[in-house]
Amino acid sequence: MRAVVDSFEHGIVSRGDRKYHGSVWSTLMNILLVDDYRATTEVLADVARSMGHAVSQAYSGVEALVVTTGEGPFDLILLDIALPDISGHEVCLRLRASERYASRRIVSLSAHVDLCDHFDMSCFDGHLLKPLALSEFESLLSDRNQAHKSS
Repeated sequence: MRAVVDSFEHGIVSRGDRKYHGSVWSTLMNILLVDDYRATTEVLADVARSMGHAVSQAYSGVEALVVTTGEGPFDLILLDIALPDISGHEVCLRLRASERYASRRIVSLSAHVDLCDHFDMSCFDGHLLKPLALSEFESLLSDRNQAHKSS
């Protein structure tokens, strides 16, 4: 039986939401990007999609909470700290309180290097600083094993 291939890029065959690496089909990550600065979200979404991941976007804390209730669960959430309505820290704490996101990977995104002075950042699994190097973001997306802390 011959498989139908949707695309072939960078030596990786993809079909639907799965990617073929060597001899194994792997399911891609479902990612949520949360940042009120739309240009940042759009660029990161383009990079993640080019790597074959499914991406949803939210531009406020409330929107992130609504999206996580309906969609997902997301394998990885990249969450800006300085959102206009609810801080990313508060969003993270609310997500961690739910069974659905208690063990999912949530990474903070901020331009502020002194976050630990203002918040207990232990609810996050990692921290990325703006401006974000694309290589750093691509590395985060490539590490599927880290995306599922509970797997």
